[in-house]
Amino acid sequence: MEKRKPSTATSIIAGSIAGASETLVTYPFEYIKTRRQFPSTKNLSSYAIVRSTISTSGLCGLYSGCAVLAASNAAKSGIRFFAFESARSNLSSFFPSLAAHGMLNVTAGLCAGIAESVLVVTPGEAVKTRIVNAAASTATKTQVSTTQVIREMLRQNGLVSFWRGLGPVLCKQGTNSAVRFSTFGAFKDLLNRSDTVRTYAGQSVVTFTAGAGSGVVTVYASMPFDNIKTRLQMQSAGNEGLFSCARRMLLQEGIAVFWKATTPRLARLTLSSSITFTVYDYVIRATRSMA
Repeated sequence: MEKRKPSTATSIIAGSIAGASETLVTYPFEYIKTRRQFPSTKNLSSYAIVRSTISTSGLCGLYSGCAVLAASNAAKSGIRFFAFESARSNLSSFFPSLAAHGMLNVTAGLCAGIAESVLVVTPGEAVKTRIVNAAASTATKTQVSTTQVIREMLRQNGLVSFWRGLGPVLCKQGTNSAVRFSTFGAFKDLLNRSDTVRTYAGQSVVTFTAGAGSGVVTVYASMPFDNIKTRLQMQSAGNEGLFSCARRMLLQEGIAVFWKATTPRLARLTLSSSITFTVYDYVIRATRSMA
């Protein structure tokens, strides 16, 4: 029997729960990654950042900016899964050749990435980056609140501050969604072809493993855009664009700068992708069983 497509409300709720869940589990990796992308921490290791943060702010310091990212990711994941399912359904109806050539998931993923970038990701990342930067700049245990950061951003540049770095975010999220959904589907199909894997591992393990694999591929594909995005969002003023920022980074720090802080992001997104797809699938299955 063919599985029925989840409703709009179910996709949004399941995606939101999945997004919030993965953020709460993996945020320390995101904090470390963002700190390591700052020019001022060029020679600091992940361990040195963790030790410094805990010594000045305790374990709570590793969650600076977590609340805003959790809310952003909950909304982002809800929009992502809804946009992906909607785009996939409409694209398959109007452009059946996409499915025949294996491009349906990639195209639907790009549509989902654009939607989440404009509506949620860019403003959320802009606030989160400012909070982490403020936390890194203070030697006291005083935490900078989300409200303070938002007020300061509005005072300096108005609403445009929240969409600084939209270009690299669009590129990053488009790449994230296109690569994540397409590789997840490919890994899951590959694992499901094995009767042994299906019988002894179970669907949850298959989903978790495929999610982890898709997370690894996604990190390396989108890391350059993530580094450019962080540099642009650190700026309180200026009109530097994606290409000029990328050129400056390349000339000053070399090609390796675009994959700076890959390790903590790899750890986070591998877990994040697995948790997101597993929780999403679980909520969808639970909803179907209650129907």
